[in-house]
Amino acid sequence: MLCFDSEKMNWYYHVLARRPYLVVVSIAVCCVACIIVALILNKLPDFSDPTLGFETRGTKIGKRLTAWYNLLQETDRHGVLFSNPSVIWEKRRVDEGYGVSQLHPNHRRRKNQRKHKNKNKRRKDQKRHEHSEVAEKIMLLKKRLKATSAPKSEGDRDTWMGDSGVFRDYEITNDSASSPLEPTRRSEKIQYGHNTTSVDEEEHRERVQTKKSTWRLLKQAATLPTDSWADAHLRQPIEGYFCDSSPRREYSHFVVQRIGPNATDSLFDLNGLLAMCQLQEQIRDVPSYKAYCEPERSTSDCCRPWSLPNYAALLANKSSCFDLTTDDVSSLQSLLVGCYEYFHDLKLDNNCNEYSRCYAPEECKRHNLVYNVLNFLSDFSFIRPNNSNVYLKYAMIFVPVAQSNRVLPLFHEWEDVDLRNELVEVIAMDLGLENELFNELLLTDVWLVSLGGLFVMASVWLYTGSVFITAMSCIAVCFSLGLAYFVYSIVLEFAFFPYMNLLAVIVIIGIGADDVFLFLKIWHCVLAERFSNRCGTLTNAQSQSALPTPLDQGEHTETLENIMALTMRHAAASMFVTSLTTAGAFYASYSSSITAIKCFGIFAGTVVVTNYLLMITWLPASVSIMERLFASRISCRQPLLQRLMHSCKKSINRFCQALEECITNSIMNYAYMWLLLFGALGTSSAIIVFWYPGLQLPEKSHFQLFVSQHPFEVYSSIKQQFWFEKPLQVDENFKMHMHFVWGVQAVDDGDYTNPKSLGNLHYDNNFSISSKPVQHWILDFCQSVRQQPFYQETFGMLLPNCFIENLIDFMKRRCIDDMDITRKDRSPCCDAQFPYEPHIFDLCLPQSVSNLYDTTMFFQPGVAGPKFAATTHLEEDDYFAISGNYSLESVATNGTDLPLSVKALVIEFESNVAYSTVYANIKEFYETVEHWFQLQLNTAPMELRGGWFTSDLKFYNVQDTLSHDTIVAITLAMVASLLVLLAFTLNLLISIYAVLTVSLSIFNTVAVLILLGWQLNILESIAVSTAIGLAVDFSLHYGIHYRMSPIKDRLAATQFVLSRIIGPTVMAAATTGLAGGIMMASNILPYIQIGVFLVVVMIISWLYATFFLMSLLRVAGPQHGFLQLAWPVWRKRHNASGKFYERKPSQVIASEQLLTPTSSAIVELANSETHELESLNSNSLIKTISGTESAHALASLPTDFEHSFQTLRECKYQTYPSTSN
Repeated sequence: MLCFDSEKMNWYYHVLARRPYLVVVSIAVCCVACIIVALILNKLPDFSDPTLGFETRGTKIGKRLTAWYNLLQETDRHGVLFSNPSVIWEKRRVDEGYGVSQLHPNHRRRKNQRKHKNKNKRRKDQKRHEHSEVAEKIMLLKKRLKATSAPKSEGDRDTWMGDSGVFRDYEITNDSASSPLEPTRRSEKIQYGHNTTSVDEEEHRERVQTKKSTWRLLKQAATLPTDSWADAHLRQPIEGYFCDSSPRREYSHFVVQRIGPNATDSLFDLNGLLAMCQLQEQIRDVPSYKAYCEPERSTSDCCRPWSLPNYAALLANKSSCFDLTTDDVSSLQSLLVGCYEYFHDLKLDNNCNEYSRCYAPEECKRHNLVYNVLNFLSDFSFIRPNNSNVYLKYAMIFVPVAQSNRVLPLFHEWEDVDLRNELVEVIAMDLGLENELFNELLLTDVWLVSLGGLFVMASVWLYTGSVFITAMSCIAVCFSLGLAYFVYSIVLEFAFFPYMNLLAVIVIIGIGADDVFLFLKIWHCVLAERFSNRCGTLTNAQSQSALPTPLDQGEHTETLENIMALTMRHAAASMFVTSLTTAGAFYASYSSSITAIKCFGIFAGTVVVTNYLLMITWLPASVSIMERLFASRISCRQPLLQRLMHSCKKSINRFCQALEECITNSIMNYAYMWLLLFGALGTSSAIIVFWYPGLQLPEKSHFQLFVSQHPFEVYSSIKQQFWFEKPLQVDENFKMHMHFVWGVQAVDDGDYTNPKSLGNLHYDNNFSISSKPVQHWILDFCQSVRQQPFYQETFGMLLPNCFIENLIDFMKRRCIDDMDITRKDRSPCCDAQFPYEPHIFDLCLPQSVSNLYDTTMFFQPGVAGPKFAATTHLEEDDYFAISGNYSLESVATNGTDLPLSVKALVIEFESNVAYSTVYANIKEFYETVEHWFQLQLNTAPMELRGGWFTSDLKFYNVQDTLSHDTIVAITLAMVASLLVLLAFTLNLLISIYAVLTVSLSIFNTVAVLILLGWQLNILESIAVSTAIGLAVDFSLHYGIHYRMSPIKDRLAATQFVLSRIIGPTVMAAATTGLAGGIMMASNILPYIQIGVFLVVVMIISWLYATFFLMSLLRVAGPQHGFLQLAWPVWRKRHNASGKFYERKPSQVIASEQLLTPTSSAIVELANSETHELESLNSNSLIKTISGTESAHALASLPTDFEHSFQTLRECKYQTYPSTSN
């Protein structure tokens, strides 16, 4: 910071020099306290769902999806809205005994009902219990009648049987725990000809139970299965063989492929089946298998796996698959080929021999063998229509082990066993453990992060030669992470901590090491020069120091406080510049609308800031302590190990010196060549990024967690090869639905940094559908939708999709029906002409909807239609009317006004656009429907102007956000970098050159990642924005040091920069890049990707900063103050103390303790790398130092506790020539 150059900071230097123990202890206590508070007041981060936070918040579509989700939550579940108006009164009867509804707690109860409060509570509990039992039994009976035997545990996935059950497990779920913004996913069975939207059918099932009690009692005579895990799954065993007639997705399963010299042969032969038989025994032979498997009914043995060899043995009536013969395989093949046409034509089911009517020969239905083999155990290309040849590439083995997080130990046992033999091997598996395993590996792979940190710390130790400083630097990095977590969770109150925040640990290790290198280098330079006058005399040219004036004008007053001040004035400003640009790049990610990226930007930026604060407090105090404790232990007699280390350092230093000379000469002599080479590379990279192949958006909603060769990821890539998984690819079987919503504002007032905070539902106060113009417009809107090219005509009765049409049909009925014995008068909801008067509309609409929900044989409830809510004020007479007869029609007939209002309206239609994860397809669908709908709203009455459209757009919203927000974050980061460069160099041309270099570095980095197969997903977006903060540092160092060159000639300034900056930049790039390289050995993809990214960005950014930027400055760099700006000069008041800055001659010493393996010029510190940022805020020139320097031993220094420098007697160190000449 610039304030460190002010005299007002002398008190701080005094504290660092004289009270370093106080500073260290105070900071340690503060950091430890903050960390403890953060850990106590907050739960530890939960990474059980790695994809949590990968949704978009705050965008136009994101707000609609959130409002849609809140609307669904408020409807028919625990909210105040109901699709069926009868449910409001039915629930009130059950829950409150005609008293105040739970939906309106402010209403006054009748006095006589207060006396029966406990009685009503017991009655309510009893009713709920009875209703739950009824619903459960009805559900079981419906399953048995429809033969949909797929299991569905609580919170688990739904299934789709299709027309005849071939397509199963159509996985469109609404998993609110992992991704609450998935509102349009279905939770009921998808059936042809029915509305496929999500509703809660509990009340519907209760009414069915009440109306068909006789039928229920007859069906209850059937025997229901009662075994352990499969109680709700209706297990149908094949006696003596399989525990269940069919495998299920909820069981663990393995994919098998043929290997060996005949790997291209079909699996479906005798050798292949025998090899699979042996492989399934290997799966069962692991020690813990019996503890997790499903046992047989009669014995404690595990159930038999569902596999091709076992079904072949079943068909051959053999007890073991090892007894199979060629004839058995041929018999199975003949059966499968002969029955394939029935399977292909949807005439087979998985329960043909029990409940379903399957239109196939008896041999095709026996034991469901044909259906199970073709649907579950073989790939879809196994048998082709009208082709007797078979070829089996993949086969599936189902084991009776339920998918659960508890089977993680069993997976590790399978992982340790080589599941393969001479002919087959397991290449993929699905155990339902992806999130649990990722959570475990995220912690177990921390040793790689530690290993990278150890490498960086070893580099720090090699650079500084001090174990104490290395340890204190490591503690500083840990404290910076702890303080950042405290600020993130306590101060900023971020409740969500995504696992991607852990990637900041890898980045901050490299940044912290870079700051340590810089501070220690300047410290040693200052120390060497300020006491070189005691070591002998130098030439007059060498006497001209480049150091700033000491703080005290007293002659030869070289205190530790002065040296600390001189070091801080340089190091604090340099670290401030690099930290500011890096933190700015991270904070720019907060502009993203994706929660995980937003949180990562804040946490990573905060880590950089806290690291900087510790580097200007903790690190200087630690260096002061080091000088006090260890200076007295310096001896001319060095141990053998230390002498070997010095010898090794000398050898490394000679190599680095030669490398530095080579790089310098190549840039000075071949600048045009480097410009053409790196310019061409940058142009080619820009073509790759922006034209072809381009940075592609992800086309899979599945977020990859492991390497591509991991069995879980392999299964995700090939699972569509099997019929039972193929519908999950959502091809032609699922069309995009169009939801048009009124009455609810598309508002998201939740916390955008917390994926679990979705805000509240906000109603549109202008919404009303009672007026005649609104009725007319809604009818015209429904008719207009059916005429659009994106409309899909749906077969079946989708009655609620446009409620106004149902209301018109309802109002055409006779007022008195001659067929009705009671001859009730239905007025005014009869023989009416459309449009209706508002009061008649409000009275008859609930009756129409209620009547529609009573047509259970023809109507599948959905989310479409009006949403009713009870009014806040209800007269006591209404309760008496309801208590007598809570039928809506009866209440209306008796003349009592219904206390209901329409709070929202949903009109739903199906489009002819198939669901897809391809960005361009869904973009065209969304823009087409959205444009048409906005045109319709322009002609709508004012009550309906607040409508909006939504669909299954969650993944498209993420894709669209990534494509736009990544560009915005890059732009903000680049602008911030330009401003920082311009502020600290005050030269417009240097700033433009540096930004151009950074831009080309980013293009090349992204191009390399594209060629490596990366797509612009969440992690890649973070990597791109992070690359700016890391790449700009090198260009910043070069640009600033070009500006501070003592000679303003272009060639001399270029050589000045190269002789001083190559070493430190190589050290920073090497430590960060190699730390990233270590992370590439991880087992999880995010760690591997961040490792690859660090290696690529470090190499490319260093090459461009060194060769392209310096060649550009060598050819066209500013000289003699061209385009040089200046800050306005402010008049300073004279200090009363009489202190002033005066340049004093001093002499230079080079010590072996200051040698580093990365810079050959470090040997003559005062000559080459002493004063990196002296000219940041000053226009004074630094005089050059020429000639070959020779440094001698330090003369005897008096022991002085104030600066704690111990005398070094008779120690001679040999020095090496400087490359600055």
